[in-house]
Amino acid sequence: MSIAIQSEHAVQTGVVLIPLNKLKKSPKNARKTPHGKAEIEALAASIHAKGMLQNLIVEPERTDDGAQTGAYLVTAGEGRRLAQMLRVKRKQIQASEPIRCVIDTTNDALEISLDENVTRSAMSVMDEVEAFASLVDNGMSAEDVARRFGCTVRLVEQRLALARLSPKIRAAYRKGDINLDVARAFAINDDHSAQERVFRQFAKPITHAPSIRSALSVGRIPAHDRLARYVGAEPYEAAGGRLVRDLFEPDIVFFDDGDLLQRLAGERLEAMREALLAEGWGWAEVQRGHGQIEGCAGERLHPTQRKLKPAEKKEIARLEQRLTELDEKLEDAGQDNPLWAERDDVEARLETLQSASHVYDPKLMGHAGALVAIDRDGRPVITRGLIKRADLKAIARQQKVAASSSAEADEATEDACEAEAGGPRLTKALVEGLTKARTRGLRASLAVNPQIALSLVVFALLRRSAHGESVPGVGLVARPIGFDDDDDFAQARAAFAEEALDDDLALFAHCIDLPAEQTLAMLAGLLAETLDFSHGGLLPQDMRLQRMSDALAGALDLDMTRHWEAAEDFWQAAPKALAISALQTAPSIAVLGGKERTAMLAAFGKMKKAELARTAAQTLKETGWLPEFLITPTRAGVLAVTAEGERVLAADACAATAA
Repeated sequence: MSIAIQSEHAVQTGVVLIPLNKLKKSPKNARKTPHGKAEIEALAASIHAKGMLQNLIVEPERTDDGAQTGAYLVTAGEGRRLAQMLRVKRKQIQASEPIRCVIDTTNDALEISLDENVTRSAMSVMDEVEAFASLVDNGMSAEDVARRFGCTVRLVEQRLALARLSPKIRAAYRKGDINLDVARAFAINDDHSAQERVFRQFAKPITHAPSIRSALSVGRIPAHDRLARYVGAEPYEAAGGRLVRDLFEPDIVFFDDGDLLQRLAGERLEAMREALLAEGWGWAEVQRGHGQIEGCAGERLHPTQRKLKPAEKKEIARLEQRLTELDEKLEDAGQDNPLWAERDDVEARLETLQSASHVYDPKLMGHAGALVAIDRDGRPVITRGLIKRADLKAIARQQKVAASSSAEADEATEDACEAEAGGPRLTKALVEGLTKARTRGLRASLAVNPQIALSLVVFALLRRSAHGESVPGVGLVARPIGFDDDDDFAQARAAFAEEALDDDLALFAHCIDLPAEQTLAMLAGLLAETLDFSHGGLLPQDMRLQRMSDALAGALDLDMTRHWEAAEDFWQAAPKALAISALQTAPSIAVLGGKERTAMLAAFGKMKKAELARTAAQTLKETGWLPEFLITPTRAGVLAVTAEGERVLAADACAATAA
């Protein structure tokens, strides 16, 4: 029979009701490690649902002289006291809530505390599992059970999954033939016959859970499989597929319907194959793994780089910037950081944009093919330009025809090569740099010269019409060549028809309505954008480009000193002989006497490369010196002798005769 405390100073025995705010933790409690937060949460939920099922054991608190303070020290049940304090914090009870306690002043408080924590046996997991299942069978939901016992819904679901195991598997756990991890592995498949069949296949006791899980998942596809990653969980479920998740291992997921997964993957891969054939490849094949096609040669077709559109350039720059930002943020990040997924997406979009600018020769594509495969991460990998051994001869014939049509080595080319061989030879890199500079100059000059542009268009169309050939260096096939002056041309386009650029019909109407002068001006700019006369100066086709470049420069009266100057870095890369030869033409050297000039040139020859480069750059800076590749040749018929010139020449002839 319970009695209430009547006096703070009277010692009571038996079961009494003591206000919660009169209870304190005992300094003699054997348990020094604090209770975990989750444990106190569970106790609070249990007490809230069912009340206090166990009394606290307490003793009166006394001062040093033995007087009672009116408070009581909790010898056994500190966790329950803390759970009740949590309920006060949540305003479920008052701080003065009466708590059932047993006052024990006979036994030692330390022994009582130690006995409560040591002298007890834990409940069997399988007993707990079956008890949880019984509550659910009697009408409770998993959420109700979790709430009443202060645990998570996931823990209840795990217990219920174990309760659904075959009775033979549960009996094996009680007997010790399997451990708890193995019992959890059996729960991956609810089929009792399958569980029992696998159980019979293994020697007892069974201790390796992954082997059980693998044996019960035959026919299912793990989520880390390349095809599963390629298709993805959401499309698979949307098509009616079922995912099997291991309640005990969150990272273990299976695609239950392997046939459906294969069909979905096949449909997507077939669409990619059809898209490759539409590009013009002679064949396209699919591999659901990541390998090579039998019968392919080691050689491949290689693409050329087309000019990027302004929008593509802008998007590539944005993606590269974002990739840099993500790399900085992820430098010390863990694998579970969600930014890794964004980085993969950004990198994939960047690769797609960059690969889209690769252009293959359509004549050769019909004799080559492409392969679609899936890598380990489930990403599609497309390999273009594959050549089967049987097609090697056809490819070689096509390449030979292309080479012979572009390799016209006439007498002028040979003379140019011989002349160049007689002097200092520039490296391929230097020639490429010089001819790129000249291309920029030609583009800028042609863009403001509509008459020459119109003539060049007519010439290019005549070449194509009469001979089926293009003009070297002129990409007049609606294929602008990417250069570092692209922004200038983009601004010119915007100024020409900014509002109509995105609407074909509006743009055409705009072009029709323009005066002839403006149309010619725009023609010049658009044609200039197709020029590319850069080359390495080594091959016969390089000489063809140079001759065409010379002819166009002469027609435009191109002055390359407005677009290029011989800076120190040029002289660092150029042969010393070229620098010395150029210095001889400098006015400050040319005015010297013979001996002085010889001595000066000898001194130049003894200089180190860096010093000579600095001297050449400073000395020739104001002279307008140009290397041979940049000099604009004089057109035939441009120079003519005037009447005054004829009189001077006649006078000189008379003087010479008299002498």
